[in-house]
Amino acid sequence: MAMFGREKQRDPRNFIATYDDSAPVEYQMRAIAFFDILGWRQAVEESDADPNIRKILLNAVWSFAARAKDYVETETEDHPSRDEYSQFSDSVIVSFPYAGHYDLYRLLKFVTEFQTSMVMLGLPLRGGVTVGPLFHMDAIAFGPAMNRAYCLESQVARMPRIIIDRSLDDDVVAAASELPKHWSFVVRGDDGYYETDFLAPYVMNEKLAKRLEVKIDNWIQQYRNDDGILAKYQWLKARWDASKAEALERIKKGFNYQGPHNAKGGPHMD
Repeated sequence: MAMFGREKQRDPRNFIATYDDSAPVEYQMRAIAFFDILGWRQAVEESDADPNIRKILLNAVWSFAARAKDYVETETEDHPSRDEYSQFSDSVIVSFPYAGHYDLYRLLKFVTEFQTSMVMLGLPLRGGVTVGPLFHMDAIAFGPAMNRAYCLESQVARMPRIIIDRSLDDDVVAAASELPKHWSFVVRGDDGYYETDFLAPYVMNEKLAKRLEVKIDNWIQQYRNDDGILAKYQWLKARWDASKAEALERIKKGFNYQGPHNAKGGPHMD
């Protein structure tokens, strides 16, 4: 769904001050992403004695908050924004109204951009994406879709990846069919879940690729004595190797390989 007319920021809201406890509460059908920043707790502990880590943590959450605020509050007269985001410590919720696969695609692209930037900071994300009944207004979010997204994040994803509910497989396929073949969008995990392809932007940038490889190798060395954390970074290493192989395969087929494009752009129609 394209945006028409002049863009503007939506009017400020104060849900707490304007709340009417006699009004009925209605769920909306929304696409929701719930994710956590892995390594956050340990980084916070270490930040007590290291101001550089405190700076990294603040930059990370500020970057998301600034990006999310700008994105969800941008609207036009024809298309008022009903997007929402909430953040508490290392837990983040983003939701968009859902009418079809384009809305799922838009949410996934927005989340992937943040996921891509965070991994280079050493703060990979783990999360779940689904669609369902949800109330989400400013910092308040609850509903069956919230429960399902949290379940996907906490019980199914396990590794530093953002997975998409299997009930949305048809939507993922529909969205992918509207993209040029060289666009990276999602990959299918070993457990059958689609997951965001957040490493693709680094593959064809030699300088960034080398930086990421060094970081991954350092993390594996750093956590070599912690089996739980080590497994996550070993998975990340395997996912990175797979992303490089997939990019080479696209090049062999003659595609002009590119990483994910800006979430505002939407699917490209051939």
